[in-house]
Amino acid sequence: MTDKIIKTFNTSIFDRVLENGTVEEKINLAKQLGQLACDSTAPELEHDAIVPTLTRLASDPVKEVRLLLAKILVHCDKLHSDVLFSIIADDEDIALPFLTHSPALDRLRSLTILKIGDKSRQMILASRSNLHSEVVSFVADYCDSDVCVALLDNDAIEIGVKDYRRIYVRFREVPEVIEQLLKRSDLPLEVRILQAKKASTNVHRLMVERGWMPANDAQEIIVDAEETTMLRILASAKDAEIDGLVAFLSGKGLLTSSLILRAACSGDMRVVIHALSYLSSTSFGKVQKVVEDRAVMGLKGVYNRSGLPKEFFHIIRAAVDVAGDMKQQPDGASRIRFGPAIIECLMTRYNSISTQEKPVLLEIVARLSDDHTRNLARHLAGQLQAA
Repeated sequence: MTDKIIKTFNTSIFDRVLENGTVEEKINLAKQLGQLACDSTAPELEHDAIVPTLTRLASDPVKEVRLLLAKILVHCDKLHSDVLFSIIADDEDIALPFLTHSPALDRLRSLTILKIGDKSRQMILASRSNLHSEVVSFVADYCDSDVCVALLDNDAIEIGVKDYRRIYVRFREVPEVIEQLLKRSDLPLEVRILQAKKASTNVHRLMVERGWMPANDAQEIIVDAEETTMLRILASAKDAEIDGLVAFLSGKGLLTSSLILRAACSGDMRVVIHALSYLSSTSFGKVQKVVEDRAVMGLKGVYNRSGLPKEFFHIIRAAVDVAGDMKQQPDGASRIRFGPAIIECLMTRYNSISTQEKPVLLEIVARLSDDHTRNLARHLAGQLQAA
């Protein structure tokens, strides 16, 4: 009987099965019409003719019928909206698997589900591998934190810089969202910087509020950790990214003399050059040439235009000289000896540094360097002051 129904499209027979047929007849009808709907070679007229019946089958009182139909139609590339949304509105054990795998969800249908669907459906949608960029942006702008976590956990999609920023601004106080954000390898570095700053501020507040240590000591520890993290983030930046990051840091009040001097003491000359270029409004190429040539007067001119404290120029100069000396050495070896080499420059190479200035400069180097360099600098500063 069903073969005859499909060939003639006598829809009155469909109606009789739906209204008076047995469960077995309904299942058979669902199977036959579902297969026809998935047949891409069938005429469009036939697809259109069975839509009302498929819609009724998708809402049939017998769950076994609805479940079978959903399992068949989940493979259908094109599906009428009435049928699709009837299935998605069904019980979760029918709707969610269909929503997970159906190829019939396009941009507009996905947006509709996000706007009117409940959280479970939104989360399933956010986990799909073929999300349109507008769908990603809608989740970032309007969906709650659980849905955003599902989106961030979806490695198959690309999330734009604007969407990352929006998620961070909306949910920076939600640990689950922050955890997923930080797991994303393509997370914009400025977001990582903002989170590092926020985390260090929170830790500092806790240390002071709970009396774990005096406020000044806590501040020094937190600044050290914060700036070390920021330099690590800057070190991971591509050359095309670092100019924007330096400008971003400046705009947030984070491009401090302390950060730049810390970069100098650790031998991160790329950061130093970009920072001097930005602050002095001098082209990167020109500053780079001054550094590579070790042109003292040119370096001093750039430094003075940068607005950095004049008394710390010798540390930048020493970093430039040490970087030049170590240019041909392996990076690992250079990094290990960079701090002590700066101390050696400050102590022995520059006649323009007075005896009174040296302990001050050594203390700055000590505060901004690794433990080995810190101990050496403070030991020498103590000897100078005792002399």
